[in-house]
This record gives sequence, structure tokens and C-alpha cells, in this order.
Amino acid sequence: MQVFNEYNSRFLHGEWKIWKGLNNNPLYLIISIGTMFFQVIMVQVAAPVLTHALKIHPEGLSWKQWLICLMFGAGTLVVQQILNRIRMLVLWLMPEEAKPKEEVMPLVGKSPETTPE
Repeated sequence: MQVFNEYNSRFLHGEWKIWKGLNNNPLYLIISIGTMFFQVIMVQVAAPVLTHALKIHPEGLSWKQWLICLMFGAGTLVVQQILNRIRMLVLWLMPEEAKPKEEVMPLVGKSPETTPE
């Protein structure tokens, strides 16, 4: 599930397109693929050695168990989108004066705007 969480946490302010910009960030993709690869290796190949430390079966997971894990992980993508929609609906229903004043920090490399004293 942590790989799916990596994708959900790329945007923190309720954005919908979590896949946006992935093709512009090869390092992120390499890290994600590496994470998936090492999870499979730890569960399937190193299972006999890591049985007690990871609380897994010595033979690893079956294909049905992998499918269940992937479905739970992918479910977090759907849940995050539902939570984003609920947040937008609540903000839309709020009176203007009750809405929070969100101040987003600028991206790295940009200096924050300052007001003259």
C-alpha cells in the first residue's frame, strides 16, 4: 500500500490528477519501481529468512493474496478521490466568510511574496 500512498501524497491540496507530471520525473518512477521490486523480493524470495521478522509465510504470498494486496492498495487511490470530492463539496457549501484562508507555500526556488513595511 505504500507505493499507492506515494502517488496519493504527490499532491496535498485536493488535486485530482495524481498521475500528472510523472513522465517528467524519471527519478520518482525509478524509486517507485524499485520499491515495488524490493517488496516482491522481500516477500517472495527472502520469505524463508525473514519469516519471523516480517510475520509472513515461509513460502511468500499466493497470487490471490497478491491480488488482494493490490486491490487494497489501489482502493486508497479511490478513497483519496472521494475525500477530495467531499472536501470540495463542504467548501462549496460553506459561506464565504467561514471558508479557511489557505496560504500555500511557494514552490522551491521561488521566494515568498513579502509586503512592504
